[in-house]
Amino acid sequence: MIQKPPVVFTQYDPARAISPADLALALNGALRRTDAVSRLWLSYGRAVLADVDPCMEANEGAAATLALASRYRSLSRMEVSRMPEGGYALKRGEACLYLTETAAGEVFLSCSRREACGIDLTDFGSDAAAYFIATMFAAYERVAKFYDTIRKNG
Repeated sequence: MIQKPPVVFTQYDPARAISPADLALALNGALRRTDAVSRLWLSYGRAVLADVDPCMEANEGAAATLALASRYRSLSRMEVSRMPEGGYALKRGEACLYLTETAAGEVFLSCSRREACGIDLTDFGSDAAAYFIATMFAAYERVAKFYDTIRKNG
C-alpha cells in the first residue's frame, strides 16, 4: 500500500496566483467590489488547489467537511447558515463561501450562490476540504488588499 503525504495548501502572493483573465474581468469596472474580490478570491483558490494532487479520498460530504472545519481555531468565528436550496453559507467578516453537495455526492466550494459549481473538492477527503476552507478564509484579506491596490493604482 502506498501512503501519500498529507495535503499542504500553500499561501501565495495573490499577484502571482490570480489568473490574468480573472484580474482583467475584475478590473473592467462592470463588477461591484464585492463581486470583483469574490472572483479574484475564487481564482486564487483554484491556483492553490492546482498545486496539489487530489487525495483521491472519498469526501464524506458537506456536513462532514463542516464538522471538521469547526475544529480550526481560525474558523471558530465562522458563521454557518443552512441555505434553503441546500448547502451551507460560510461567513467570516465580509468573506463568504458556499459549500454545496450534489445528489451524486460531489462537493463544491464557491464564492457566489449563483455559481452552479465552483471549486470541486470531491476528490479530497473531508479533512483536506476543511483545511482548504481555512486556507481560503486566511487568504481573503490579502486578495481584497491586492484588488484595492491594483484598482487604486490602475
